[in-house]
Amino acid sequence: MGWEMHITRAECWAESETQPIGSEEWVALISRDDELAFDRRNGEFHVIWKGQETCWLEWRDGEIYSKSPTQPLYEKMLEIATALNAHLRDDDDRPYLLPGDLLNPSWARSATKTSLWQKIIRFFKK
Repeated sequence: MGWEMHITRAECWAESETQPIGSEEWVALISRDDELAFDRRNGEFHVIWKGQETCWLEWRDGEIYSKSPTQPLYEKMLEIATALNAHLRDDDDRPYLLPGDLLNPSWARSATKTSLWQKIIRFFKK
């Protein structure tokens, strides 16, 4: 079992069908990208990253996903999301925006809570 990353246009990846990435867009993107190739043994829209066959992507229901992507595949997914005017989200719909976000997500850094002590110090510095 693993976690998934989703390339979607929707705010919630589970609602990708409401703002879909069309299968024809996926096919067109693959035809323009020499690094990716269809592997029809695993489904009509299953793609492998050439030279890195353990790295795969698949289109379904208006989104593109992969399970537990490696750092290089994650960065490729960011590139694909940009090309499709979409964004990358994890299973919990948290956004991934930067190459370093896979290991140190920006959403986690921004969610750091201010301690009571820090609030008191800030209050008296004003």
